[in-house]
Amino acid sequence: MTHAGRSSDYSRIRGRRAVRAGAGILAGVLVLPCLVLAAGAPARAGGAGDRALRLTVTVNGRGDDGERPAPVRAGGEVVKRYRLVNRGGADLHGVRVRDPGLPAGVAARCPRRTLVGLTSMECAARFRALPGTREGTVRAEGRIPSLGLAVAATARSGYSGVLGALVLGERVRVAAPAAKGAATVTYTVANRGNRPLYDVRVTDPGLGLGGRGVDCGAGPLRLAPGASARCTATLRRPPGVHRSTGLATATDRVATYAPDGRRLAAPLLTARTGASFTVPEPAPEPVREAPPEGRGGSAAAGAPGTPGARGAAGAPGAAGAPGVPGVPGATGGAAAAPVPPLTGVLPLGPPGAEAAVPGAAVVGEGAGAGVGADAGVDEGLVEPAPAAPPAPAAPEAADASDAVDSARTGGTGGTGEASAGGRTPPDAARQAATLDGEGFLGRLRRRGREADEMGVVVMLLLILVPAALAAALLGNRRT
Repeated sequence: MTHAGRSSDYSRIRGRRAVRAGAGILAGVLVLPCLVLAAGAPARAGGAGDRALRLTVTVNGRGDDGERPAPVRAGGEVVKRYRLVNRGGADLHGVRVRDPGLPAGVAARCPRRTLVGLTSMECAARFRALPGTREGTVRAEGRIPSLGLAVAATARSGYSGVLGALVLGERVRVAAPAAKGAATVTYTVANRGNRPLYDVRVTDPGLGLGGRGVDCGAGPLRLAPGASARCTATLRRPPGVHRSTGLATATDRVATYAPDGRRLAAPLLTARTGASFTVPEPAPEPVREAPPEGRGGSAAAGAPGTPGARGAAGAPGAAGAPGVPGVPGATGGAAAAPVPPLTGVLPLGPPGAEAAVPGAAVVGEGAGAGVGADAGVDEGLVEPAPAAPPAPAAPEAADASDAVDSARTGGTGGTGEASAGGRTPPDAARQAATLDGEGFLGRLRRRGREADEMGVVVMLLLILVPAALAAALLGNRRT
């Protein structure tokens, strides 16, 4: 009996286990189709459509909340990174990022257009910073096609473009030559940026002017955006060409960020300019010549007080020819036989000699009365001679006296002709005086008149000589 009871209990236990196994299989068979249907149906669990997309923006590695944009040096590179996180279980399709703070032609690029549920991805944009503050609201969006739902996220982002622009100009003004090389250089320094400039200094290495050589006013110079200031420098330079090289330095004291997120210190801003200028030679001082000692201003003009000034006109009558006795016609012969005027004769002798020659001719005729005043010599035609001792007048007077003595004693006249009856004939004396005073051109004219007969002879020679030469040449050819 005991054995039979034990086997029935074992059977009951096995039956219970079989029932449990069958119930598990049945439950699995019933639950599996439900799971398959659940996988294909849209799932609202996990936050899909309910702030499932999240957006974060950084500029040059610095997170931006929109209140304080990251400072970036104008012209430098800006890197914007957009991080997208899908916190829902459904995939987002056609994901894109729109940023109004990007320059024209620049867009944010994403590695893919689909953002799988519960994943993230990063988009980026690279461009050059522009001056000024560039802010905007960035919008990222995607779609869930199975639900016909659009998902979006927004964030404020931007940057501040720092423009430090320093401009320098100069102008040089050279003073009058009387200032002996003084020049004034005016420098104009201006702030064309959008930040204040501090510690503005102007120097000129080309002219050797340091910080103290250029006057920009008292204290450190500070320029607001758009402001300008003038600095001056006064210097002296020797005559010649000089080169100015103005240099201005300043800083805006604004630290910026590099594309990799490093913090950059404010740079030293510089501006340069140049100009050339010429310092003229100083004008020479006028030299005042003192008049020579013993000679006044009237002596140069032939004043009466100058010794020998009138010797040219008065030398012929200084020999005392009117009082010579024994000369025919001494009292009135001048009117009966006047001396022909010598026209076109250029005197070749020293000053005063041209008046002495006519005086000698009159003495030779015995008409010495009034030679200095009545012989027809025009004092106005005689140029004033420079102040010199009247040495040439004495020999002429002596020659005239010798001619008179020769005429009285019957000696040889001025022309070398023998006297007739102890006196020189008037015609011979006049001819001798004329020949002595006619000058070089007069002699040429006289020789030309005397050689009229020679002209015929010369013409015949010019005609006959070539004919004789031609005949000789023809004779040689025939032989």
